[in-house]
Amino acid sequence: MSKYYLIFGGIAGISSAILEYLLFSGKLGFDKMGGVLFGKVLGLIICIVFAVILIKKLNNGISFMRTSFSGLMIALICSAVSGIGYSYMYYPDGAFFNDAKEYTFEYWKEANKDDPKELARAEEQREDIERTYSLRYHTILDLGTFMTIGLVFTAFLAGIVGDRRSLAG
Repeated sequence: MSKYYLIFGGIAGISSAILEYLLFSGKLGFDKMGGVLFGKVLGLIICIVFAVILIKKLNNGISFMRTSFSGLMIALICSAVSGIGYSYMYYPDGAFFNDAKEYTFEYWKEANKDDPKELARAEEQREDIERTYSLRYHTILDLGTFMTIGLVFTAFLAGIVGDRRSLAG
């Protein structure tokens, strides 16, 4: 594995973990969830672009397959580092997320205040929110999101940056 995958994947993962920490600690405000997701994706894309350009400069070209593989490896490493950061925040019992869970539940109650059927299932909704903040749910969600972004974005990037003479060299 190239050290550039580790470097750029690590940078993207650390920036993702820092954004999550700022969100869940309340420093950004819990209503900024969409902005944090956008920031995580943007950080991953920027790291993929810089890594692919660096690899292309060092090797005097880059193939379509190497571009795609680079993006997927960076996304995988980013997901692993972000998951480690989330698990540190989750340790030992997930109490770090209590304020975010309460905010999410209060937001749900406010959004459904006129619907008595929905309010009747409040306890079920609270359990769903608890599952949403679990370590397994977050890990699977991050892995899926980052791998999808890595795959789709590098497919476009390979068409732009990839060496036209070599498909898989």
